Amino acid sequence: MIKKEALLGRREIEAKLASIGDYVKMDYLQQCLKKQIDFDTRRFTLVTLTGIYESRKMHYEAGKMIRAAADINTSFEGKMNDFLKSAVLFVKSGNYAEADISAAKASGSATNVQKVGIKIKLKEAYVEQAQELLKKDKRKHAMETYEKILQFDLNPIEKREVQKLLLGLYEKLGKVKEFYNLQKTAR
Repeated sequence: MIKKEALLGRREIEAKLASIGDYVKMDYLQQCLKKQIDFDTRRFTLVTLTGIYESRKMHYEAGKMIRAAADINTSFEGKMNDFLKSAVLFVKSGNYAEADISAAKASGSATNVQKVGIKIKLKEAYVEQAQELLKKDKRKHAMETYEKILQFDLNPIEKREVQKLLLGLYEKLGKVKEFYNLQKTAR
């Protein structure tokens, strides 16, 4: 006779999480994801894991978890919000290719009005990331982020500001060709 493994429930997981630290929680939740659990419990586990990773500034891992949660979300708005959060977390991690994938998935679940909101929030995330990188004196990464920002629909004032910042970064990084190319187009 084969013994069937009982489904792990959300209440069991919550009870276990109440008495352990973050790193043990991360390991425990990862183990739970490998077990047979229902969709609600899986989503709870993924969202909880996202929160822990985010609080520990492990943005890439948090982005992967919330994207997985978005895939099993039952509402279009929920999917859109989870994919958008995933995109923002990937921007914070510096992984812009993954951010683009999540942003595209968010747009796929959104109405036309929501798509505009997604673009605005994404642009804000990139600007915030670029400013954070400049504060930390990570010029090359800031340059890449500002180049990404230029791909958004910017108003003329925003565009000039980004170009001005990029020109300064190109000059500091010795990117002569890029400096002169941008200087020609910025006029």
